[in-house]
Formats: sequence, structure tokens, C-alpha cells
Amino acid sequence: MARAFVIRPFGTKKDLSGRKIDFDRVHKELIGPALKAVELSGETTGEIVDAGNIREDMFALIFEADLVVCDITILNANVFYELGIRHALRKKSTVMIKGKTKKDNTPFDLLTDRYLPYDIKSPGATKGTLIEMIKASLNSERETDSPIFQMLPALPEADPSKVQTVPVDFREEVRRARAAKSKGWLRLLSEEVRDRRFLWGGLKLVASAQWDLKDWVGARDSWETIREIHPDDIDANLALANIYERLYREGPRPELMEASDQSIRRVLDNKEATRQQRVEALALGGRNQKTQWRLHFDHLKIIEERRAAAMNRELIRSYEDYRKAFFQDLNHFYSGLTALQMGTILLDLSKEKAWSDMFGSDSEADCYKRRLEEEFGTLQCLVPASVGAELQRMTHDDPNRFWAEISAADVLFLTPEGREQRVVAAYGDAIPLDKPFAWDAARGQLELFASLGIKAELAERVISKISADFDEEEKKQKKLQERPKKPVHLLLFAGHRVDASGRTPPRFPPKQETRAKALIREAVEALHNDEYEVIGLASAAPGADILAHEVCVELGLKSTICLPMPAKDYARMVFEDLDNWRARFLNLQRDHEVLELSDKAGLPRWLSGSRMDSWERGNRWSMQMALTWGAKRITLVALWDGKKMGDAPGGTAHMVQLARDEGTIQIVPVDAKRLVKENKKEKRK
Repeated sequence: MARAFVIRPFGTKKDLSGRKIDFDRVHKELIGPALKAVELSGETTGEIVDAGNIREDMFALIFEADLVVCDITILNANVFYELGIRHALRKKSTVMIKGKTKKDNTPFDLLTDRYLPYDIKSPGATKGTLIEMIKASLNSERETDSPIFQMLPALPEADPSKVQTVPVDFREEVRRARAAKSKGWLRLLSEEVRDRRFLWGGLKLVASAQWDLKDWVGARDSWETIREIHPDDIDANLALANIYERLYREGPRPELMEASDQSIRRVLDNKEATRQQRVEALALGGRNQKTQWRLHFDHLKIIEERRAAAMNRELIRSYEDYRKAFFQDLNHFYSGLTALQMGTILLDLSKEKAWSDMFGSDSEADCYKRRLEEEFGTLQCLVPASVGAELQRMTHDDPNRFWAEISAADVLFLTPEGREQRVVAAYGDAIPLDKPFAWDAARGQLELFASLGIKAELAERVISKISADFDEEEKKQKKLQERPKKPVHLLLFAGHRVDASGRTPPRFPPKQETRAKALIREAVEALHNDEYEVIGLASAAPGADILAHEVCVELGLKSTICLPMPAKDYARMVFEDLDNWRARFLNLQRDHEVLELSDKAGLPRWLSGSRMDSWERGNRWSMQMALTWGAKRITLVALWDGKKMGDAPGGTAHMVQLARDEGTIQIVPVDAKRLVKENKKEKRK
């Protein structure tokens, strides 16, 4: 959601005539409702008073806001100071309003600027006009509404995306989630950062981590959120071009490739794009053509059939896009290498009789082939030099150096006089054994050549040798990441805690523990069948959570414990004097995987002032963990009294509502009211 910032006086102030004006009322009746109507979040400096350094946060909010509303009714020094900061840093989207007073005149420097007058006695009456004014400001093609940029048109505007400060603890949490390879954790962070002032920079960090974990859907949603607010954001468009192409590979739907191509065009049409960004966009365009080209023949079994199907215009367009990108920036060795690879394929296919069928005439085919041979010769000279220059620039401890070294091996593979053993050794030296994804990328290109009968023997020898080196590592990885043979049915458990002593009215009487466990077991057994591998996921509160884990143990089902904080803090805060339940929790810990959301009790500092509860956060995290588990089916089993509101935030009712909001989760309620009824019966006896 786009963010606004409001610059205004606080409380009740007097104008120069002594008249009292309630500016909090003006905000409540005019500014707040108008912002809500146009779906802008954000408030005033009042929202950051409790967050620490108010001056630093105030500067950031004023600078980063997509729109600022400034009330200049009275001559308030703070208001005009903050307005000056906004006008000095941002060209557009500053809306001024002014109550109708008798003596407080607008300062000389703002006399020529437009503002919206409102009635101090009835500020809400102007709400409709302010809404339209805000919409017009957000959609305006006007160059600037800042008097500073009007007088100094050559002055460059500061770029919020380049100077936005993202809190250190947020960055650290993203890195921890990335290190844990937790797609669910990153999706939670993606949701939470959307109402923070550092949304732009924070979402980019999360989206990049989601890309690293191959969570294409999560990364797409994060980058699309950025693009909704800033349609021309170059980072977002380049990332989405990549993501939609990846999604297209998983299921070739034409609208996905079109979405990728549209993102590329946005970058190429953006006047602010650097040469490097334009080159990257052109290379991605070539990649899209290559992806669609491969669909014509990847499924064919015979080399001759594959070669015939590979001769089409998409092959030529892919080569042309890569070559164009490389010649715009000879340092962009990747586009040059891919142009060399595609050119090699084109020249080899030009030997076929069907070559000329790609062109309007034989003479056109011959002309293109001669041009291709000339360009290819140039590429053979420039690409090795470009790769070599990149290796010279990079230090030996550069974490991305291996990509350049693999590219050098790719160049050697394409060299006509390259000796086989030298080529094999080059790949072996370049590809790290702890980075199987690097070998996947290199092997994919080698397999392409082999599938078309181009340098097939050499490609197969390299594949055979390097694959043998990876065998042991791959076996380890497969063992660690081995998926069950059956599809997974994930059971997400939630439920009430056992009643504290003297709780009125009762909800989960301690004496009904055995009955509660039997009801949970009954629900699990009804869901358990041979079609699925059933896995449980729950927190570990005393009551339904622990009972659910114990039921899974009794039924021989795997379950995972999800805690919103470190286990030590959780045990201290949750169990208190419930020593028996604590002992059961510690026993479960020994034999179960335990996932921890936070490295400390409570909320991280970057969420301070968010009105969020750590237990609710734990519920949302568990839900995202379930959604990203890779399960075929997800069912919420909830020991629940059916009430929409619980005793405290983050309870069972909250989890049920999260499941309902998701819309894809089956909900199996276990009626907790039966425990109370059973307890009453036993008391009567």
C-alpha cells in the first residue's frame, strides 16, 4: 500500500486572532478519511513518537512518502520546516490545505502555490474535494509542485529507493530466514513490512531472498507490491521479467511470458534506466525468446527431429537480442557468451537443407548466413576478452567469481581447437561442489548442445565427468531433501489452552484432558488414509497443541513444533507453574524438529509501534509455514469453542480466521464445548 505523511500542528492551537483550532479534529474529520478513501496508509509524527529517534524517522517519513498532506493554517514553525524538507527533496505529490482564518496569511514564498481551503468549523465538509485533489496529485503529469524544483529545474530529485534506510534488525531477520531456507518466514516478513515506512527497501530485501529460495510466487507478490506503488521501479520490473519467465517454464501459459515481456518493455521505455539496466533488459528479452524456442523441440526424441524443429525465427530473435545487448556494453559478458552460444547453434543448423525455409527466399537465407559468419567471428574475439576482463576485475574471494569462471569454461567449450581434457578440467575447476545449482545451469547448456548433435561427444564427456564428481554430494542432498513418495497432507493444529485454576467460565477443564486428546485423535484418524503422507504442524502451548503432538507420536506421524520465540523463553512465559505440561513439552523437544520464529521473546524492534501482538505474529507465521510446506492438502484441526473472539490475541479464533481468509484450507473444528458439558456431567455424579 502506498504511504502518506501528514504535516500539521497537534492538539488545539490559536491563530493570530486568538481563535482556537482543533487540528486533531481536522485530521479526524478531513485528512484521515480522505487518505483512507484513496487507500493511502500513514499518519503524522505521532506514529513514531515511541519508536526511538523521532527526528531521523520524521525525515525518512517525509522523504519517502508517496504523498504529503500539509496543513498551513497557522504559522507553525515545525510545519513549515517539515514542508521545506519535502519541497527540497521531492518534486511532486505535496498537497497543502489551509483553514479559513482572518489574520494568518500565507507566507510570501508560498503565495503562488495552490492549496485547498477548508471551513474550520466543519472541516469534514471539504473531504470530497480533498479526495479529488489527492487523486489528481498522485496521477498528475505535471513536472513538479515544489517551488524549489520550479525555480531550479535542473536540480536532480533525490531517489528514495537509493537512500531509504532499512533497520539493521530487519535486515538481520531477512538473512536468518534466508539462511534457514524458510519460505514461510519470508512470506510473513513480506506481509509485515507493507505498513512500515521502509516498505520499499524492506520488500526488495525480502523479494531477493525469496528469489534465492526459488519461491517464485512469493517473490512475484513482493515485487508486484512494489510495482503497484512505483510502476516504473526498474529493479521490480527486471525481477518480475525473470520471475514470470520462471513461472512460464513450470507451466507454459502465454500470459506469463507476455507479463515478462511487458516488464522488459517498461525498463527499455524508462528514461531513467542506466545503460547497464537496459542491457540487462535486452538480455532478458533474448532469454525469453530462447525459452519459447526450446519448447519446439525439447520433447522430441530423435536428434534429426529436434534439429528440424529448432530452425525457427525465435532462435534468430534470441541470438539478435543477446548480440544487441552485448554490443551496447562489452563488459556484459553473459549476453556476449549467450550470443556466441546461440550463434554456434545457428551456424551448425545452417548446414541443413531446411535452413532457407526460415527466410523469405534462398538469397535472403544466404545473405543472413554471410552476415552471421562475420558477426560470429567478431564474437569469437570479443567474448573471451570480455570474460577475461571480468575475471581480472574480480578478486579471488568474490562470492560470484565462480560464475565468471564457468563462463570461461563455456567459452573454451565453444573454441574449435579446444582440447577435450582441457575443457573437462576447466569445468571441474570452475564449478564448486557445494553449489549444485551452478552445475545445473552449466549442465543445462551442455545438454542443449548434445540434444541438437552439436559438440555432442564433448558435452556428454563433460556431463559424465562432472556429474560423477557431484554424485556423493547429490546423494547427501537428496537424503536431506528427500520427499515422501506420497503427496503430503499437512495437518495444522490449533486449540485452547488448558484452563487456569478458577477460570470462569470454564473452557478446557484440566480434568477433561483425556477426553480432549481422544477428540483430537478421532479427528486425525478420520483424516488419515493411505493416499497421503500425513504431517502435523503446531505450537506447543499446554493444552490442545501438546495433545496434538502426542497424538501424532501415538499414530506414528511426523510433526513439527513451531514456536514464536526461543524454546527457553517460550517455556518460561507459557508454562509458569504447569510443571507437568512443561515436562511433556521438553520431552517432545527431544524427538521433534523445533522451528523458532524469533531469536528473543516479544516483537523485534523494527515492529515497534505496529500495534502487533507476538502471539498473533506466531499464528501468521505458522500459517505461512503451512502454505509454503509444499503439501498437496492443508487442513486446520482446531479444538475450539466456536467463539469469534478469544481471551487474548493470537488464540484459536484468530487461527481459524486466518484459515478462512486464506480460502484454500479445510477447517475441521473439534467442539471444545463438549469438554465443558462432560465436566458438568462428571460433577453431577
